[in-house]
Amino acid sequence: MQIKHYQTEQAITGVKPQGVRSREQGDTATSFKGALSEATAGATAGSADKAVTVKQGDTLLGLTRGYLGQSASQFSASQLYNMAKNVARDSGIHNPDRIVPGQTVNLSSLSTLAALKLRQPVVENVQMNTSASTVSTPVLDKTLARAVSKGYVSNADEGAVREKILSLSARHNFSPDDFAHLTLMESDGMNPRASNGNCHGIIQFCDGANRGAASAGMGSNPKAILSKSVLEQLDMVDRYFDDTRLKDHAGSLDNLYLTVLTPSARSETRPDAPLNISGRQASHLYEGRDQNGVITRNSIIAGLKQNARARLAEFSTNLARAEEADK
Repeated sequence: MQIKHYQTEQAITGVKPQGVRSREQGDTATSFKGALSEATAGATAGSADKAVTVKQGDTLLGLTRGYLGQSASQFSASQLYNMAKNVARDSGIHNPDRIVPGQTVNLSSLSTLAALKLRQPVVENVQMNTSASTVSTPVLDKTLARAVSKGYVSNADEGAVREKILSLSARHNFSPDDFAHLTLMESDGMNPRASNGNCHGIIQFCDGANRGAASAGMGSNPKAILSKSVLEQLDMVDRYFDDTRLKDHAGSLDNLYLTVLTPSARSETRPDAPLNISGRQASHLYEGRDQNGVITRNSIIAGLKQNARARLAEFSTNLARAEEADK
């Protein structure tokens, strides 16, 4: 993982670091009100001009983000794309991925209530639900069961690890299941001793200045990360996500993974555009799994999900065989 160009991001966003690391109970109860307030502000700011003329280089997704303003960060990439498709429908555009200069685009569907209707299920299920045990996390649960079977997490720590991940997901605005997808790619599903020689631990904190290990406070001795438990490494993940401003980006699987892989690549928001990611990565992450090709947001999402399906399916098969043998 890299955190180069981080100061540039800070200068652009103007967001200051949060001083409080733990998520207080009151924050959970008011998060939806915050979303409503921000979305209202964004929609009000753009309400004076709901019809725009397409210019060279415009995309419907970009126009959607621009209209919503700062409140766009409250929605995932898929939710924003669904909004863009609604704009296309209302504007008589048959292909939402293709617009041409001179076309008129009607943005009136991007009302506060229409936008929040898409966001509401996520808010209700994660941020407004203070009882973590009721959150449905099928991928995370199976990943944790697999981690216990492999000795990555002890039986005694499994519940605490799950609660910690749910807490981090609410604090940093990501899906717990997406975090499971991430760790299945980076560390075989929360192996605290996973290492390629330069990057270590459950999300692969890398050596070097302005990189993950330094961000997590382990810059002077990165390999010491390997002696930390999953719970201890999750505290480091919390610090790293603070440092890279994960919460300021849409809570999607691709943004979560790019925050770990190359945070500066988050600036490219087009789903099918090549991303500026250095080094050779896992074949799953490339378009067509061709390591001589390109990595895009779409290929990252597809690759992470394919990898998770394969690893968890193998675990389920092995578990079924073990249970059959015990009969």
